[in-house]
Order: sequence, then C-alpha cells, then structure tokens
Amino acid sequence: MDKETMLKEIESRLKVVNKGMLNPDDFSDAHMEEIAEYHKMVTSRNEISPMEQSAILEELSKLRK
Repeated sequence: MDKETMLKEIESRLKVVNKGMLNPDDFSDAHMEEIAEYHKMVTSRNEISPMEQSAILEELSKLRK
C-alpha cells in the first residue's frame, strides 16, 4: 500500500479536521515503515479514544519533513 493511501485512511479513521496535516508530500519515504505501523494500528481497531487520537497525530507530526 502506498503512503498516500495509508495517510488518507488514517485521516479518515481519526476524523482529522485539518486535512493538510497528513499531506503525503510532507512525509519522507524513509518513514514508510512507521506510517505503515500507525496505519495498521488505526485500521485494526474499532474504537480509538480522543486521547489516543491526539497521541497518534502528535507522533505522525514528528515524522513530517
């Protein structure tokens, strides 16, 4: 799965309001493994608490270029 698809699915599942926050162009291909791990975690769970959503988005923002 490509980076753009994974980030869009994460964005959708976490109901991100700021759509520019997970712009695929802002993430290096070197971080594909980390993005894939977050994607797997987010898509495998039925519910994610607001606190978990914030933590996931904070960690993803650290991966931005």
